[in-house]
Amino acid sequence: GGMWAPELNRANFRVQPGEAVHLNVILVYHRSLDRFYSQVYDRLARSVNQFSSLYRFGDRPYACVEAGDNTYHTEAVEQFFTSSHIPENVFVIDFTKPPRRASCDPAYSSVKQMLGRAGYLSQFVNFNNCDHASPRDEKQAGGQTRYFQVLLVKSLANVAFEYGGSLFLDVGVDVFHAPRKYDPQAGKRTAKESCAAVIVQLLREGDQGEHATVEVYSETQRRGVGQEVELGSVINKAVKNALGHFKVNPLSCIVWRDGVGDAAMHTVTEGEIPEIRNALQSMSLENGSGDSGPNEEVSLAYIVCQKRIAAKFLSIDGSKGMPAGALIEGMHSLDYDSFFINSTCPPYSTPKPVRFLIAAKDEGLKGLSLSDISWALQHDYPNWTGPIKVPAPVQMAHKLAELAGSFDDCGDSMNSDAFTNRMHF
Repeated sequence: GGMWAPELNRANFRVQPGEAVHLNVILVYHRSLDRFYSQVYDRLARSVNQFSSLYRFGDRPYACVEAGDNTYHTEAVEQFFTSSHIPENVFVIDFTKPPRRASCDPAYSSVKQMLGRAGYLSQFVNFNNCDHASPRDEKQAGGQTRYFQVLLVKSLANVAFEYGGSLFLDVGVDVFHAPRKYDPQAGKRTAKESCAAVIVQLLREGDQGEHATVEVYSETQRRGVGQEVELGSVINKAVKNALGHFKVNPLSCIVWRDGVGDAAMHTVTEGEIPEIRNALQSMSLENGSGDSGPNEEVSLAYIVCQKRIAAKFLSIDGSKGMPAGALIEGMHSLDYDSFFINSTCPPYSTPKPVRFLIAAKDEGLKGLSLSDISWALQHDYPNWTGPIKVPAPVQMAHKLAELAGSFDDCGDSMNSDAFTNRMHF
């Protein structure tokens, strides 16, 4: 029942050095960090490699690229990748120091878009938020290295395989709506196009004696300003492409959909559920005789996550909020079964739970506790050591949609094929 975060620093994946994949790290650093970037990388590499995981950093970067501010940052990265021989297994680390103590580098979205088009994994480390070169901030900086260990398989696999079989598919869907910004030409605040993201995860049971593996596929799609509904074709395409890459017939599939209010529930479910079923059932794989045939019917569950709700739960005397991990059942809406999960419990404010509306649940998933697997997935988000408010695929979809939505082309240039089985967001 305790948090698993304190145990992370003692993790050991026991992968032998000869079996590990050594990443060719291309280190981009701000010119003001020329005296410190090497020692920071050494500490980072030691912290990552101590886990004996499948992916490891080299003792030295494959190449180092000095960059400046704004366009000088983008131009330095572009010049290196267009004029140099780029090896396989590239991982780009960018040590940024935004000008004027800004919290975010203005060139971040441009560089991310450039690397995303080529399919390169990248991670930015901000030296304004934390002075990673200072021994005084070494403890805080050490926490940043946990992000690089993204391929952690936790107790989720046991829940999934118990109910869903050896091939379990979970899908997260969300839409990012960019805030309005002032347009000098129009003379008013205008909205940018929205961006939808779909995350498809496959839990594949390994052979006897092997651990289960998690495979990931992601896609983004440009949407009209403020358009949240009519994502059926987008999800259909993403699921079909994911199954094509995974080369599997899943036994079950659960979809978590975010951003849908009560007024749009019927419109969204009636438009998206048939498209998801079509994607699952229309895929075909070659059998042993070389022929192909349609997939067997895949058991499907479709759940809508609602965060912006007014419901709050307190102790009888009103002095305490609902503890983290609390589950409330039995408070159903008129049309859908539902349950509440309170994932966090802040000490100085009233905790707000998330309501999960079950819009569809096939007979094949009758024995599956959707609340149990939702809670398990809330611990599976790779960039946070504790539980989050929604299942990990939904949070990852939100993060990817926000990243792609910050690009000039709303993610149209994102190389989804190259990023298969990679968490690049």
